[in-house]
Amino acid sequence: MARGKKHSGGMTAAELMAELSQDEDYLRMKAAQEEQLQARAEVLRRAEQPIVDDLARAGVEVSSVWDLVNTSEPYPDALPILLDHLQRGGYPDRVMESLARALAVGPAAFAWDVFRDLYLRAEGRGEEEGLAVALAASATEEHFDALVDLLGVESKGNTRIHLLRAIKRVGGKRGREVLESLTSHPVFWQEARALTKSRR
Repeated sequence: MARGKKHSGGMTAAELMAELSQDEDYLRMKAAQEEQLQARAEVLRRAEQPIVDDLARAGVEVSSVWDLVNTSEPYPDALPILLDHLQRGGYPDRVMESLARALAVGPAAFAWDVFRDLYLRAEGRGEEEGLAVALAASATEEHFDALVDLLGVESKGNTRIHLLRAIKRVGGKRGREVLESLTSHPVFWQEARALTKSRR
């Protein structure tokens, strides 16, 4: 039978947790943290409610935009609504991220130029990340040169890594050459090397 790991004070993790469960200061801290998490979740829920309502009117029933991010079912009727709200902006960063990630599907290729413009203007970390994912997922062969250009926008940091797989997917031989040229790049090297080794 495995024994619980001893901490430096000679107490097992189980014993430590049992002690903490009786510690009023610890319990108060945990309760405060939980309250903060619930309050933040409620703020986000209220913020995205207009989006959820618009989706419902179009026949797309979800409790959160993240439900679309996490489904494998297509939702073509939702795309114009999501794009409209993404362009309006003004939502918390986490909601903006969910909108962009929900648009990270091939059928959203019609909005690729919009994604690029929003990506270049985005300031929130989540929004940037979500838009980079949308740019990669919706890219077609005609977007190859623009994808490569975006790699040079240093202000977007490592969110640009998402674009590498799309460059390989849509770029063919040119895409592979771009990736090979990035195998020593300080930001892209790891993903570039992995993609140049992969046959997919």
